[in-house]
Amino acid sequence: MTKPAQLALGAALVVAGVVVAVTIPEKQFLVFTGRPFGVILAIVGAFDIAEALYRDRRRGD
Repeated sequence: MTKPAQLALGAALVVAGVVVAVTIPEKQFLVFTGRPFGVILAIVGAFDIAEALYRDRRRGD
């Protein structure tokens, strides 16, 4: 995956996670509740962004 695509995906996951956690904290998604599901989405997005930046930094050396 290219760096811009990975950064965009990470940012979208973070935004979606925050929106889910804040706007519908009590909603059920299959077996997940809204707030924990949103927090997990945001964490996965943050890891995705961190990985893209770390991988790019390693290539630059």
